[in-house]
Amino acid sequence: MVGVNLTNLKGEKWSSSGGGKVARSGLSGNKRAETGGHGGDLQAAALEFGIRAEDFCDFSSNINPLGPPQGLEEELKQHLGWDLCRYPTPQARDFRCSLARHLDLPEERLLLGNGASELIHLFFLWLRPRNAYIPAPSFSEYERAARIGGARIIRYPLHPGALLDPDAMVKQLSGPGALVFCNPNNPTGSFIPPDSLEEIIRESGKKEIDVLVDESFFSLTGRPSSESFSRHKSANLWVVTSLTKLWALPGLRLGYLYGSGKKFEELTRNGDPWRVNALAQRAGLYSLGDSNYLRRTLELIREEKEYLWREFKGIQGLMVFWGEANFFLLRGEKSGFSSTGLYRFMASRGILIRNAANFPFLDDRYFRVAVRCRNENIRLLDGLRQYFDGLL
Repeated sequence: MVGVNLTNLKGEKWSSSGGGKVARSGLSGNKRAETGGHGGDLQAAALEFGIRAEDFCDFSSNINPLGPPQGLEEELKQHLGWDLCRYPTPQARDFRCSLARHLDLPEERLLLGNGASELIHLFFLWLRPRNAYIPAPSFSEYERAARIGGARIIRYPLHPGALLDPDAMVKQLSGPGALVFCNPNNPTGSFIPPDSLEEIIRESGKKEIDVLVDESFFSLTGRPSSESFSRHKSANLWVVTSLTKLWALPGLRLGYLYGSGKKFEELTRNGDPWRVNALAQRAGLYSLGDSNYLRRTLELIREEKEYLWREFKGIQGLMVFWGEANFFLLRGEKSGFSSTGLYRFMASRGILIRNAANFPFLDDRYFRVAVRCRNENIRLLDGLRQYFDGLL
């Protein structure tokens, strides 16, 4: 496997503990960073803390708090016998056609997949870029996929609460490869304005750099669809989106990849025809038919996000970063605070948070929580207050 270059775009060595330069090599951060830990592992938490998986209140995964569209479970049950005993429709044709109409995009520009993560890996395995430019902290699967694809990883620091400087970033792109953005970003929640990202895509094309924009949380921001980069047709632009976050279906896995260049066309001609299983296809078709689902989702997230923001600011020793997604990045600033300690404290009480210490450029002061329903949010806040009140 190709070794990982952990320099940032300015050629500096970085630790994971707050942006200082250090003369070290190898993977920064703790051991979980090497394995790419994720939230939502309820079974592991159940084994560790002796609590049934279904009894956890899960703030570690950023899933729609509204839950799956009403009636979907019954729809899947009614057709289960048929779907289990027959091959899925190749290329998910029916769902892809309906999704293209829903998004107002050309059907041939959409590639359906088994969740956004699979499509991210497919992107790197297909292109095999020499360099992978990855702003960090961000979703760990970008680096994992890039390593498997044989790329040299070059990180660009995105400090919580700071705005990206597109001019500075473009100047540091040193050679052909792939550049990945999560917009809004996970875990910071920051959103790159369309004009800034357009400049980066344009200048990247001149340097033979493909740009992958991950919009898995875009639909949960309430921003107009005109700001989605699937509306753009740059040959070097790819857009990946998770549909399971929007529809609260992480167990089924469903996502799509958009592209308009020749590389994308070649990929679609040579791809696996049964990438999306029959249950996921049916769930997608059904979910597209619920015209009020997105409106109800955005209303719930907006109300609960504002509520959490107000309450977080009232907890002494807790710093909260505002973002545009359905989650918050937070930092403990009280003496004796540890995100690892907080994780264990909360998990022992049946509440899962995302310890963010294994994200590059973050440390053991950071954690992330999703926006949930009011009764769950109250439970989270009660646990946080107990923990912070117990610190010296």
